[in-house]
Amino acid sequence: MSYFTIENSYVALTISNTGAEICSLKNQIEEMEYIWQGDPASWEEHAPLLFPAVGDWKENRYVYKEKMYEMPLHGFARTQKFTVRQEGQSLCCTLYDNEETWQFYPFHFCLEIRYSLDRNVVHVEQYIQNRGEETMPYSIGEHMGFRVPLFASERYEDYWIELEKMEQAGRYPLLDGSTIGDPIPCLENEAQIRLDRNMFASGAWNFEGLRSERVCLKNSRNSHRILLDFPGFTHFSLWSMPGAPFLCMEPCNGIAASKEEGYHLFEKKGIRLLHPNQKEAVVFAVSIESEKINRKLEESFETSLIEKRQSVRKFSKQVVTRETIYRVLRHAQTSPSAANRREWEFLVVQDPKAQKKIAEMSPYAGPAREAAFLIILCANTEKIQKDPQGNLWWIQDMGACAQTILLAAKEERLDGVWLGFYPDENRVRALKEYLHCETACIPFAVLAIGYASESYVKKERYDPHIIHFWEREK
Repeated sequence: MSYFTIENSYVALTISNTGAEICSLKNQIEEMEYIWQGDPASWEEHAPLLFPAVGDWKENRYVYKEKMYEMPLHGFARTQKFTVRQEGQSLCCTLYDNEETWQFYPFHFCLEIRYSLDRNVVHVEQYIQNRGEETMPYSIGEHMGFRVPLFASERYEDYWIELEKMEQAGRYPLLDGSTIGDPIPCLENEAQIRLDRNMFASGAWNFEGLRSERVCLKNSRNSHRILLDFPGFTHFSLWSMPGAPFLCMEPCNGIAASKEEGYHLFEKKGIRLLHPNQKEAVVFAVSIESEKINRKLEESFETSLIEKRQSVRKFSKQVVTRETIYRVLRHAQTSPSAANRREWEFLVVQDPKAQKKIAEMSPYAGPAREAAFLIILCANTEKIQKDPQGNLWWIQDMGACAQTILLAAKEERLDGVWLGFYPDENRVRALKEYLHCETACIPFAVLAIGYASESYVKKERYDPHIIHFWEREK
């Protein structure tokens, strides 16, 4: 067994080549381990990958082409050796069908699991490909065990699961430790599941078709949180051994066999079908939070380029070199444009007399006088074309480019302000005539840029009330 680790200043993730299993997820700032480290007295695994079965199938058997096959609990992937390739801050784990897997599963497949980090977030991508000539049935899921409680002074009952949405859902119980029964009442317009040491005495709590695609493991004793985002998964389960200090949170596409099911593989509840050469992907993310991690995230946010940018109208007399201006405009040309038309033309003005004239063309263009230089953003009409539906998109392209210029200026430790000219016909005409623009050029905006003459207090503009998440169609 070999181990592979990727890390950043927030988290460190360690996986094993056996089963591509997550073995450790640590908070780097506080040296806190979140993954259950295993104990033969209760459960010795950490976070096994479930493929191509989730839970027990009918007596752990199925029939395919008149032949009976055995299928281990949760499939066989968790015991297989994956090929692991590290690429910077990501790990790619690959498993192909082989002589051992054919004993359980007579299909040709490629299973690829990719792990990557983004600050305090672990991204997990699962790719399943049918390499054979027959339709391939499968299920897939994760069985991640987290330490609960985190500290010896805490109780299991101090923790709860917070669901993203209010849920009206029953849970599917295990009747005999392996077979799923009919749903029983559980969530009655609720968004919380309180943890109790005895709640799993009869097995996992299994849910199907929840509206929530995000859950959070919270507690009342410390600031540590574990968030799980699992869009596109059909099932979600919670499980632990009674009295054991861990909790498994399990997003799955599939579920254990019900009492009504037979051995027909293609009719199994929750099974997914892949046609020959077809490839599917499911993804989820695990985020960790704590007071110290959130403080570090906030500090990073506050010092980000975008947060630093604001409209500055007063400038110092410092010279901005031509090399700096070229760098700003090089950044500007990374802007998006419809159909890659790139209708931009840039005119740089550094003449104080010209800047004074331009400032007089609009009641709002006063900052043009003091700026170290102006960038006149123009649209080349010879590059403007309608799309197949007859729409013009050049105005959006110009707007995106103007914003990129302001961000590029901030990247170069400059500041600036967007002075609007288009679509005011009088302003556009006056600027066009003064600059002797060609017929094919439309002045769109004037960007006044330079070194700020004074420090500015940041204005908080964030308003969460204008952010709305559209509910995904089920």
